[in-house]
Amino acid sequence: MGIIQIKEAALEKLKRAPKAAVYIAAAAIIAAALMIIKPPKEAEVEKVSLPAQENRFSAESYAEELEKKLTEAVSKINGVGEVKIMLTVEGTEEKVYAADTSESDGRSESETVIIGTKEALLKSQKYPEVRGVLVVCSGGGKPAIKEKVVNAVATVLDIPTAKVYVTDGK
Repeated sequence: MGIIQIKEAALEKLKRAPKAAVYIAAAAIIAAALMIIKPPKEAEVEKVSLPAQENRFSAESYAEELEKKLTEAVSKINGVGEVKIMLTVEGTEEKVYAADTSESDGRSESETVIIGTKEALLKSQKYPEVRGVLVVCSGGGKPAIKEKVVNAVATVLDIPTAKVYVTDGK
């Protein structure tokens, strides 16, 4: 027996029943039909697979990458010779995904926004915070060179100059 036949049989019986029963039965039939056509929202939601762990990097690899770039930049400052940089960071990479928030009956529900082939929409990405920098370089004992290196490192990393220590190397 198909949905149309069930509907017709139910409507025929409803025509003979009292009005209150008619409304209740009609509501039940409509609800059942809607559930068959469109399952509840919970059944629609697919599990989101966020980017794989392999796409993330560690705080150590982040610090190493910054050290390489800073070493290259600082070594080009006039008066600076060989450079070795050590960087300390705190925390880990944090990705914030866009969420679609809806409110109903005073409740707020939030779902991650999915684009394309089940990828979460990245809203922002926060990197580990730089806690301090040690720069060992030839020429780092001279006040003028030291000041140039401290200001360059502090500017590039957007940290206070007090977190940058420059010393002369061998």
